[in-house]
Amino acid sequence: MSKAYFISGANRGIGFSFMKSLSADATNTIVASARNVETATKLKEWANAHSNVKIVQLDVASAESVEAAAKKTLELVPEGLDVLISNAGIAKASGTILELSDDSYLEHYVVNTLGPIRLVKAFKSLLDNKSSKEVLAITSIVGSVGMVLPFSTSGYGLSKAGLNYAFRQLQQELTSEGYSFAIVHPGLVGSDMGNEFVGSLDSETREQFLSTLPLLTPDESVSAITKNVLAELKAKSSRKFLSYDGS
Repeated sequence: MSKAYFISGANRGIGFSFMKSLSADATNTIVASARNVETATKLKEWANAHSNVKIVQLDVASAESVEAAAKKTLELVPEGLDVLISNAGIAKASGTILELSDDSYLEHYVVNTLGPIRLVKAFKSLLDNKSSKEVLAITSIVGSVGMVLPFSTSGYGLSKAGLNYAFRQLQQELTSEGYSFAIVHPGLVGSDMGNEFVGSLDSETREQFLSTLPLLTPDESVSAITKNVLAELKAKSSRKFLSYDGS
């Protein structure tokens, strides 16, 4: 059955892989966002070759940009959205909790925590038009309060923990309206952001980290998420934190 999807941060990494995978079905409509459309070369090339992919500008750090993207998406898919995939995020901090600046904490919070909340708020009217009402957010294992990793992720970890909490609350608040939410750890992904993160670790920590988590390509991660979570999101929907393998 054809569906309409919105993907934030679709110009690279996991978002780009989601866009490719979901647009392979020509009956689907994919609204793919990029913070800077002009430099999103690969995304524009894909959209030029696939008429079911539409591009909108979006910077989740700006409330005005999120609202504008929602209005543009309504023009592109006036019948509404089936699935919202919140993928856009940043990981710029690797210092300790006490070393990190207030500005860095706030930057991570605005993009990684408040950004997905803004998306749900702005796009809710489009999701309301369809019976699916499915929302998937890409989070990270570093946002788990129950698991303490042997290195500091400071602002990034705190912002992902905030995202996890927010989506648990959204699940509780919107279930009665037919909504389904999932927060998913995509694995250790060899994207630009993932490679930069691994490269920031000291050699001993990096070796320990890579020995416990397999390094996935963005396509491998998305394939697993699609199969194990997205394809059965309503059944998986709960206030639980999921991994790309569905566990």
